Amino acid sequence: MNRLGGVTWKTAVLTIAAVVVAGGFVLALLPNNLGAMSSAGETYLVPAANNGTFYGTEARGLTNLNGAIGLNVVQEVASTTTASYPETTVIKGPTGSTASSPSGTNHQNSTPEANGTMIEFSSDLSMESPSPSAAASNVVALAYSVGGYVAYQSTLKDSANVVIRVPAASYQSVIAKIQTFGNVTSLTSNSNDVTVQYTDLNATLKSLVTEQQALLRLVNQSTTVNATLAIEAQLQGVNQQINVVQSEMLQTKRLVDYSTISVNVSKAVRAKPLSMALSGTPRSGQSPLTVTLNAIVSGGNGPYFVNYNFGDGTSSQGQILVHTFVGSGDYNVTATATDQNGTVTSKWVNIHVTPAPSQLGFGDFPGTVAGLFVRVIEGIVEVAVVVVPLVLIAAAVFVPVRRWSRGQKPVRQS
Repeated sequence: MNRLGGVTWKTAVLTIAAVVVAGGFVLALLPNNLGAMSSAGETYLVPAANNGTFYGTEARGLTNLNGAIGLNVVQEVASTTTASYPETTVIKGPTGSTASSPSGTNHQNSTPEANGTMIEFSSDLSMESPSPSAAASNVVALAYSVGGYVAYQSTLKDSANVVIRVPAASYQSVIAKIQTFGNVTSLTSNSNDVTVQYTDLNATLKSLVTEQQALLRLVNQSTTVNATLAIEAQLQGVNQQINVVQSEMLQTKRLVDYSTISVNVSKAVRAKPLSMALSGTPRSGQSPLTVTLNAIVSGGNGPYFVNYNFGDGTSSQGQILVHTFVGSGDYNVTATATDQNGTVTSKWVNIHVTPAPSQLGFGDFPGTVAGLFVRVIEGIVEVAVVVVPLVLIAAAVFVPVRRWSRGQKPVRQS
């Protein structure tokens, strides 16, 4: 029989087969965690709720909270400003006339100083518009159309600021019309009762006028130059005070007759639609199985509210959660995200939990044997792929060397 380095071919083949089979059994019986480590840390692709598309990324090497290889996630944080609107403030005058802030509709068509009550109204309004310059132009045109005027205007590429003054009787209608020029993000209204202030200014003016007239009489009666100069100097000071008081009264009267509206317009930014990606790590394993779930929410109007339904009769809230599945089976974990606008989106991920070895009963024996057989075959193939080429290479080197060494031995003489 042919020999391979002193070993028969039959013995060599049987030895190789034994090594391959033994190696297959060893690989089959090793813990499943060794094979699972290759897929740990992946972000699994999950189907979208409506169109069935898949999306996701792969990230490896980050240790999560429960000690397993977890998900490396960078979450985009989006910040938004929530529009706030003041409640209606009703201001009643002493004679029963009423006025309100811009959010109300009970302002009568009369001036704020009707029946002796003088009230200044003003509003600061912020809004968004695709074209801030166009919105500002509309505000200016509206002010002139009701008999008002522009106190200040500044228009840039992506923003505009306009301060207008409109007749008090048109204040409410102008505020309502401006809100149609864009998306209002904030509105603040103020009212100031200046009745007492105006009355005090009027009394001061009357006193100064009386003093002025008295000084004028003294000037006419003065017979010396020094006395005349002194009286005229005092008269000049009184005249200056009269001018200041008259200016204050005119300004107050102007602010009462014409309400002030300041409008700030910024360029509207189209918000991205609400979306979410859901991952679970690991996706399968033996009971009890601890899974890290991560819902990455973006778009919409944050902050977001995320609710999990684990498919095992329990639920919880949060973005990143760690949940343990005790019983074996397939669990459909669903995450639902809701933004501040009430928009809702959902995603799901399937978790497969197998029974622990100690939990296997007689009914699971055929399945266990079949699984073990498959793993043995896979192990044999893996070992054969490695061992057989190595043996062939060794044989290719060893056999010629062996034959050469035999040919060098001296021939014995008989």
